[in-house]
Amino acid sequence: MRPTLTLIFMVAMLYGCGPIRQLQKVRSQVPMLGSIGQPQSSLFNKEFQKIGEPHFANPISVSLESLPLSGKTKARYENYRERIGMEPLSSIMDSTQLTGLKYYQIKINDAVRLVEALNYEQNTNLKTYLKEDMDLVMLSEVSLVADAELSKKLDIAEKLYLTTNQSAALTLKINDAKNGHAIQLSYMDIFDYRTASFCWNKDKRGNLQIAQILLKGGACPGDTEANPEKLNNIPDYLKL
Repeated sequence: MRPTLTLIFMVAMLYGCGPIRQLQKVRSQVPMLGSIGQPQSSLFNKEFQKIGEPHFANPISVSLESLPLSGKTKARYENYRERIGMEPLSSIMDSTQLTGLKYYQIKINDAVRLVEALNYEQNTNLKTYLKEDMDLVMLSEVSLVADAELSKKLDIAEKLYLTTNQSAALTLKINDAKNGHAIQLSYMDIFDYRTASFCWNKDKRGNLQIAQILLKGGACPGDTEANPEKLNNIPDYLKL
């Protein structure tokens, strides 16, 4: 049975306010940027049930942006805190701290490199799951609040890479894909995310492969299909 996983993490320091640990999840169950799974969202709750992770033989560059935590985004984060039993920000911060709050958006933008990686032999088993279950998607963007120590590292980071570590787990590396500082999303408050879906076609040998990844939504273009089974129903003479 697949465990139902909510995006609940160890709550860390918010700008010097001190750590508050109401809830903690097993790290192996924590979804990482690039994780494969099923979104389970409702009007007031957003969850992601992780089922696996791809293997990246080569690191993938991802974007990092620091933004003010205000307006609808702040309301979404407050809702997240309420769901997991944390105090409102106004209870643990003064007005000056609230004004200076920020969050980070980390997202995958290199769809071409991502497609190549997913079609590697190391990901054959994962592709089998994707072909059999069209509800599976990739965690392609996360919005998060980091603790004070990690915020300092992210604020001066020039580059950020998504890679597979020696334990075959996805991790983020700051500045250097091989020797850079590794960070884990389990030490951050992820309060929002976006997912990407897959488009399929067949290679020259007639084998199914991932043709595109829809990072921004939309329909599969051209001769690609979201449902790989449809490709098996097209007679070969119609493809010529």
